[in-house]
Amino acid sequence: MNSKKIKLKQNVELGQLTTLGIGGKAKYLFLVKNSAELSRLLKKIGNQFYILGNGSNLLIKDILIKKPVIKLTDEFGLIKQKGNLLEVGSSTLLSFLVKYCIEHHLEGIENLAGIPATIGGMLSSAASSFGTNIFDCLEEVEVIDRKGSIYRLKKDEINYGYRYSSLRDLIIVKGYFNFSKEGKKIKEKIKNIVKKRIALQDFSFPSCGSVFKNPASLAAGALVEQAGLSGKQKGDVKISNKHANFILNLGRGSYSQADYLIKHVKEVIYQREGIILEEEVKRWS
Repeated sequence: MNSKKIKLKQNVELGQLTTLGIGGKAKYLFLVKNSAELSRLLKKIGNQFYILGNGSNLLIKDILIKKPVIKLTDEFGLIKQKGNLLEVGSSTLLSFLVKYCIEHHLEGIENLAGIPATIGGMLSSAASSFGTNIFDCLEEVEVIDRKGSIYRLKKDEINYGYRYSSLRDLIIVKGYFNFSKEGKKIKEKIKNIVKKRIALQDFSFPSCGSVFKNPASLAAGALVEQAGLSGKQKGDVKISNKHANFILNLGRGSYSQADYLIKHVKEVIYQREGIILEEEVKRWS
């Protein structure tokens, strides 16, 4: 095989590549090893495509997805260290970065521990948890735009807020983080955060994490629970009894079942509270 040829898979089951376990097939799935390959690919396929990270916070229709799907591999999953500055590839799983920080006594990421996402996905959505945002220790990012041009952005050149960043329209290649050197307490801190996450969230069945953004000064899960919707089920998709902002796939859940529950929750909350819940979960169709 030509070493310059980008690996392509066809008719790939996407449900197996998401944390919810729902979704049709990707007509074309490109596995891209480095920035040069990615830039070359984008110049060929145009600007209509999907980037697949860890597949969390994602709801995919049970159809053939005709837009090209790109998954970043190899060099996009590397971590390089220069002092306290870490260069982290965008396809690096947060769990891998957390482990690295534990081993090297680097502090700053611990409150995010347990989120099942890649660094690229977290930067794209400005992920936050327990008072910490993924941007807190960020110095700059390297990105590729949809035309294949590669460049860097300093943190102050990026707009971000609750579950939003201006990076979402770009492909994140790597992030540069400045973590502080810490003692050996970081492992204990992370252990406690993970325990707290397990106590609060529902890991009994596959889920896509939080479905709705929290309205101002309110918790979406609490609104759903107060409306008596915890445990409501459509087919094999169910609203969690433990965390009402989670929907669970009990085994053979479908997009239409998940979509029904999401729409039902939005309608009920609007009728009860006059609040339009905004979806946090991303959809592919």
